Amino acid sequence: MQVSITGRHVDLTEPLKAYVDDKLQHLKHSFDHVVDVHVVLSVEKFRQRCEVSMQASGINIHGTHETEDMYASIDGVVDKLNRQLKRYRAKLRRHRGDPVGREIKVSHRILDMASEKEELTEDHQPETLRHEQIDAKPMSVDEAVMQLELGSRDILFFTNGQTEQLNAVYRRPDGALSWIEPETA
Repeated sequence: MQVSITGRHVDLTEPLKAYVDDKLQHLKHSFDHVVDVHVVLSVEKFRQRCEVSMQASGINIHGTHETEDMYASIDGVVDKLNRQLKRYRAKLRRHRGDPVGREIKVSHRILDMASEKEELTEDHQPETLRHEQIDAKPMSVDEAVMQLELGSRDILFFTNGQTEQLNAVYRRPDGALSWIEPETA
């Protein structure tokens, strides 16, 4: 397990680094597939915040906790991550195997719509600001919802294990989750 610790407006002392590393080793004991962990410790006035992003066997887990004491913030975020990992392990045990299906590559583009122009011509092609490839892995809807809740993204594309079609689960602005599934013709 590779751990990187970053401090924002806080001195990263050796005892603080050792405390973070010790707490994260407990997570490794409860879930041994943890690959990479990134910790950000920050201080703003009286708020002491700890953010942890973790990659573990194909899933991304993110947690934050904020208190007036940095050690309490670290303890809080480790507790949150431990609960998330336990839920994930329980779902894996209930699932009993991987769904049959194939992985699909999905392309995601963010376009510049040139807001300074009042009218756009028919042949106008918006400029691509960012382009990323996303793997839509085979999983059930329950697993997709869990992945969305554990991760830091607002949308997750996946191949539905039952229908073998591309589906999406996303978080709406009001906080509710929505599921997009194509209808069969």
